[in-house]
Amino acid sequence: MIPVRFSVIVLALLLLPHCATVREYLGAETSLYCDNFMVYDMCVRDLDRDGVADFIYFSDSREVFLSREEALAELPADLGVHRCMQFMDAELVATTSRMLLVDEETPLLERTDIRGALLLRYMGLMPVITECQLSRQGEANGSEADI
Repeated sequence: MIPVRFSVIVLALLLLPHCATVREYLGAETSLYCDNFMVYDMCVRDLDRDGVADFIYFSDSREVFLSREEALAELPADLGVHRCMQFMDAELVATTSRMLLVDEETPLLERTDIRGALLLRYMGLMPVITECQLSRQGEANGSEADI
């Protein structure tokens, strides 16, 4: 009985790191990293595989909510633009690009550092994003009242 339990534990320990992160490549010219951040499933996409993140988008709606300004002109047809999309500054691009280097062997401490840095950068954008969302809600409420 002990060998079976030991095998199950060893198998679970080997498989758990693979559940934590998904990294996949989409052909020769693009790379993609998807993961769960905060309460959202998000993906970072590098169109030309130069190691610089071009977009961050919600994986369910496929809407870009953060973009490098130069990359928006190259937005793939399979992605839309979120109504409150923001452009990433150089520091946010650098932090986001670190996500493209994460794989199964990346230490938990480094992953946590990247998530923390992203959260701090994102919090800096929160006032602008919140204002956009509130104005959109106001527009929606106003248009419903007009009907």
